[in-house]
Amino acid sequence: MKQILVMGHYDKTDFMMYLGKLLSMDHRVLIVDATQNKDYEFVFPKIDHSLTMNTHDQFDVMEDVHSYEDLMHNLEEQKYDFVLIDCNDEASLVDWPEVDFVYVVTSYENPVIQKNVNLIRAYFQGEKLSSVNLPVTKIIYEVSNHLDEKYMDSLLDELPLLWKESLVYYPDERDQTLKIINQYKNTVMVKRMSSSYKIVIKQAVEFILGLETSKVNALWKRAERSN
Repeated sequence: MKQILVMGHYDKTDFMMYLGKLLSMDHRVLIVDATQNKDYEFVFPKIDHSLTMNTHDQFDVMEDVHSYEDLMHNLEEQKYDFVLIDCNDEASLVDWPEVDFVYVVTSYENPVIQKNVNLIRAYFQGEKLSSVNLPVTKIIYEVSNHLDEKYMDSLLDELPLLWKESLVYYPDERDQTLKIINQYKNTVMVKRMSSSYKIVIKQAVEFILGLETSKVNALWKRAERSN
């Protein structure tokens, strides 16, 4: 079971749903809502809102998780190939053990950057601080401004982080429209996405699965046909 931690004080629900969709084409996938405000409560249709475990499309979503111990207790005997953890809670991250991949979703808004820096510092401490081989990838919602990602890096100079090449996408009304449409559907649509956001999702899947670009493109076409 590989664990992918996606942290950030930024709405990551659509990104996580798209990852879940692509990865679950050939694997068992669980999305874990470890956010402070239950970000996934109304992100997809549910028959019973009292349940904390739901199946959506071809993957499962576990909500109301407050710690790694919570996750392990609720998993019990269930087996997954990939567990995608969405977390923006510093207290949870302090005690969360080392995962396989870390993504930081951010914009250049100063409140977002400062809170994300605190999340990264909360997670990378103790034994994890010496794990310089743990790859960290920024996913950046990019707009024109006087800052670039070096600013965020400079705030974390004291940490021996292994930054991978950042994944960048740009404001596009198509992505917001698709996000809203998917909140009312029983399946996750990936059609009509902007090219920059599509590339970000594909690159993340390519890295997680270790696949060639051509195979990820074929996987994407299967996902499109599944709707």
